[in-house]
Amino acid sequence: MGSATAWQLSNAGEKVILLEQQSSEYTFGSSFGEARICRSLGPKNDIWSYLHRRALAETEELIKFLNENDQKHHAMEDIYTDSPVTYILHTDKREAVVRMLRQQPDAYECSYTSEEALEKFGVTVPENQIVIQEYRKYTGTINPKALIKKLHVGVMLKGGEVQYGQEVKQVKRTSEGYRVDVVDGAHGRLENIETRRLVSAAGPYTGDLLKKIAPEFSQLITPKRVFLAFLKISKERFLSYSPDQKEKIFNFYPLIDLGPDHIFSMIEEKDQDGNPLLKVGGHFRRDDIKSLNEVWTQELSTEEISFGKKGVLDYFKFLNVPLEAEELTYEKGYSCVYSLTKSEIPIVSNLPQEDGVLDPNAVMLGGMSGVGAKGSMTYGRIATDILLGRNEEEFMYQKVREALHHGRFLRDE
Repeated sequence: MGSATAWQLSNAGEKVILLEQQSSEYTFGSSFGEARICRSLGPKNDIWSYLHRRALAETEELIKFLNENDQKHHAMEDIYTDSPVTYILHTDKREAVVRMLRQQPDAYECSYTSEEALEKFGVTVPENQIVIQEYRKYTGTINPKALIKKLHVGVMLKGGEVQYGQEVKQVKRTSEGYRVDVVDGAHGRLENIETRRLVSAAGPYTGDLLKKIAPEFSQLITPKRVFLAFLKISKERFLSYSPDQKEKIFNFYPLIDLGPDHIFSMIEEKDQDGNPLLKVGGHFRRDDIKSLNEVWTQELSTEEISFGKKGVLDYFKFLNVPLEAEELTYEKGYSCVYSLTKSEIPIVSNLPQEDGVLDPNAVMLGGMSGVGAKGSMTYGRIATDILLGRNEEEFMYQKVREALHHGRFLRDE
């Protein structure tokens, strides 16, 4: 979110300094890694669908600029991996699903019965499950690592600065704006940056970082740990699959299973044999965090690894692709952090001042609640518009901007 906003501000002609806590190679954080699900299926006027669609348009603008100004070739395919997104829902959602699909502009296939699922998709499901596949260009997964790198190139080509290894300790108000206290990781020096305008996109660190100037965010945003398990099919088993079976695997990831465990799964990468590294987690399997600085390296428990393995094995049964437990190995685990709001809708808004009046010169992005990556370019655009006093009349832009605004949270939460 910070990189997207820095790019949008730079593209608007603003002088930008982007402070990154990590090096240019990310090793932890919610933007770490090479795959997050991106999708646009949703009911009419759905804010999540808009966030993804608008993000695509904003990313295309970035790619166009880079190709006009950088010697390296850049493409949307560097960031997005096209693949059908598979949804599994319970039949008690049938009425809502029918209503949503009637309004759906994107191509899709849907089955409401086990017979339809077998005929349309070649999968085996119980009678109480609905299966949907969504088909849209640049829908499937987004690579945050690749997008962040391109955003940084864009910022620097526009004359902005990207400073790595900068740990922001606190932010204070001054008579001229804000003072940001930063520790330079390379030298360990404490430095102060005076700025008239400020953007905070610190993820789970937001509450602590802004405690002196906007303490309410420590109550509005609650960080929670969400584990991710990375699993690999044995080489022997994968190579034994027919071309049709391999194609089926790739055509049925990423997965959003809206059952009791709310499993999500996707392909992180492939090895030289084409064997996928499968990433799996549970959207609502959230734990308290003892230390934000240590949570990123927290090992997965036996129960969490078992949860991931069961999710993959059950899915392969669904696909009618053979896979035994001993043929699936746990490669590694990772602790992601969701910055949650009560409503699970993010905040992109001016910061409130002590008198409650919103400061036109300070914007915060936070509380992404696991729905950040696919819409990051849109969040960044809205944050930039707020800071620069720009607006758009288009209905969905207005609806999303209102949904993300700080004032709505004060009313609703």
